[in-house]
Amino acid sequence: MIGFNGGLIGVNKSDRGNPRTGVQTQREQELAIRLPTGGDTISIITVGAFVYRVHTFTTVTTSSLVVPAGLVIPVEYLVIAAGGGSKSEYGGGGGAGGYRCLVSGESSGGGANGDSKLILTGGSYTVTVGGGNAGANGSDSVFSTITALGGGRGGSGPGGSSQTAATGGSGGGGGPSTIQPTGASGTANQGYGGGSGAATNNATAGGGGAGGAGANASGTTGGAGGSGVSSSINGTPTTRGVGGKGANQNEGNPVAGTANTGNGAQGSYAGTAGVTAAGGSGIVIIRYLL
Repeated sequence: MIGFNGGLIGVNKSDRGNPRTGVQTQREQELAIRLPTGGDTISIITVGAFVYRVHTFTTVTTSSLVVPAGLVIPVEYLVIAAGGGSKSEYGGGGGAGGYRCLVSGESSGGGANGDSKLILTGGSYTVTVGGGNAGANGSDSVFSTITALGGGRGGSGPGGSSQTAATGGSGGGGGPSTIQPTGASGTANQGYGGGSGAATNNATAGGGGAGGAGANASGTTGGAGGSGVSSSINGTPTTRGVGGKGANQNEGNPVAGTANTGNGAQGSYAGTAGVTAAGGSGIVIIRYLL
């Protein structure tokens, strides 16, 4: 069984395969029938003296992490929602998806020092990977009791397509001065707010990021998207949760965020009427000690 400290009782390091190649020993293969299941990929990594099993969920859907009966497992996790979208016709950058992290030495979004501890026992735990939505807020990502909120859409206009920047995990950036210029706020412990559009001209603001606020537009220069946060939960340092860049005056259509990053969509100045872009989809990563 797995004890309270997360280690496999009765497994010595000599019984373990190569954590860098993922090659398992016969002992590990026998134990695998009593380990949790679920995820698009399962890998084994080493961090210093510790060996972890890592479940990564990347498909935009709702599934489960299933823990066999009799197991008690403290887990570390990274839950990122989808980023906010943006529209043509003076769209601000989309806000990053909410960023919730519990990994030793790492931060959650919004400057938080870490998230709620989570200990799993036998049963099935919901995992939802949020998808981006064109021109709208991103969808939430969920792991058990942990919910990361979708990033806020960027503000845009004119006329009938005008919309305010929206709050979310991180807030959307504002449009230009005369068209919904005010950036939206982020959510505490998940992300920061978006910037505001230019006081003159038509540049748009950056969406908020997990690691910093979106920048205001200035004159004809769009605001930078807020910074993301780096995590090494899967053994590779990766920055995610970056706010969408605002558009410079005369830039074209909005640009979608990268999949499985929770990044916000890049804004636009004018472009083709009615064109929209989605924020990057979210991701859920869970690991525990072997």
